[in-house]
Amino acid sequence: MTLKRFELLKWASTFLKKHHRDENIGEILMCYRLHLNRTNLLSDIRNPLPEEDEAWIRERVTEHAVKGTPVQYMVGQAPFYGRYFKVTPVVLIPRQETEELVYRVGTWAKKWFSEQRGLTVCDIGTGSGAIAVTLALEHPEWHVAAVDISDAALRIAKENAKELGASVDFRQGDLLEPLAGQPMDILVSNPPYITRPEMDVLSDTVKNYEPHLALFGGDDGLDFYRRILQALPRSAAKNPWRLIAFEIGALQGKAVKNLIQETFPGRIETLTVEKDISGLDRNVMAVIRTELEDKTSRSRA
Repeated sequence: MTLKRFELLKWASTFLKKHHRDENIGEILMCYRLHLNRTNLLSDIRNPLPEEDEAWIRERVTEHAVKGTPVQYMVGQAPFYGRYFKVTPVVLIPRQETEELVYRVGTWAKKWFSEQRGLTVCDIGTGSGAIAVTLALEHPEWHVAAVDISDAALRIAKENAKELGASVDFRQGDLLEPLAGQPMDILVSNPPYITRPEMDVLSDTVKNYEPHLALFGGDDGLDFYRRILQALPRSAAKNPWRLIAFEIGALQGKAVKNLIQETFPGRIETLTVEKDISGLDRNVMAVIRTELEDKTSRSRA
């Protein structure tokens, strides 16, 4: 007996709820399988569903419910900033809250570099390339570079850039090392920031599937912020200030803000902790004066 779309969605919702999963996963899988957006899916919700599509959706709903396999890895893609990015288990799944980091970089750059068009931007720990590729597409006049220590992740990022038509200079290496000596107007990073205690209580969909290399930030979750900030003063500058934009864990705003204050005493033009759409601390944004850095470099020459 052929089921209608709404009948299978009702089964999926009930099954997922029983296993304490997101009840909308069935809808996401059905949209992907039928190549429909949500509006078109719901407008024809009483249409019959081909048996092969029903079987495909049932199998993946069951796998997600029982094993916790992320739906994004099942379908091989994830939405970000109005585009779809290829994802596999070698890269972190792009999150909606990270879209706010991309948006803030654009608005802050417009304010602080209003007279500059060809800004140099680097994304540290690029993963799937979602941040770097999006910045390159939203601001085609910028020169965007992206770094990741994982060669496997960079292959995915390069595929995304090619598929979406973005010009990004990808570099393999540890944090800022591949960019040593290069000018940098904007540094953006969503580094690993999960603490050791948090790693133990992550949901199985994250802990068992997403790369720990992109999640674990040391005992207090701040290791990568420290290392990035320690390396940053040694990087070149061509403008009188530099924008730093970090994504952070919801409880890390004060700590990351303090790290920036300790690293750049007397050179901070502005420094704020910004909240996400849920009201949680999510970004730390800073503008650092670079004049002293340039004078120090000349005195050493």
